[in-house]
Amino acid sequence: MRLPLTKRRKSKKDQTLDTVASVAKAWGEWQLAKSAAKAARRTPWKIVGAVGAALAAGSLAAKKLLGGGGGEDGSATPPQTPAYTGPVPDPNAPSTSAGGQAPAPPRGPLTPGDQGPDQPIAGSGPVPDPDAPDGSGSDR
Repeated sequence: MRLPLTKRRKSKKDQTLDTVASVAKAWGEWQLAKSAAKAARRTPWKIVGAVGAALAAGSLAAKKLLGGGGGEDGSATPPQTPAYTGPVPDPNAPSTSAGGQAPAPPRGPLTPGDQGPDQPIAGSGPVPDPDAPDGSGSDR
């Protein structure tokens, strides 16, 4: 069984090594920063800026000339969805070739006067009374 962890006191040697490592790390980072600053001072920033501006202008000109729109296929607008053509016939419906009843012709689009899914279907049973106090819809 392991005893609860208590903070062990570091030896003088470990403390000294930690301090030396910390100082060495700070000195190394300082040297890297100094050399980066020297390189930045020696860089011809006017030339770098001019090259960047030329590349940007060239890419804009190429985009205009080639008609690039941003998409992978080069089109600027997304493809349009096909128009609604009506309900799809049920492939599992029985065929009428055996002398059965002919299928009903497809209906056009619904109008506000048509019965929707939230309205009761005529002849399907008692119609609930919205004014009934308990909401049971009894037809007394």
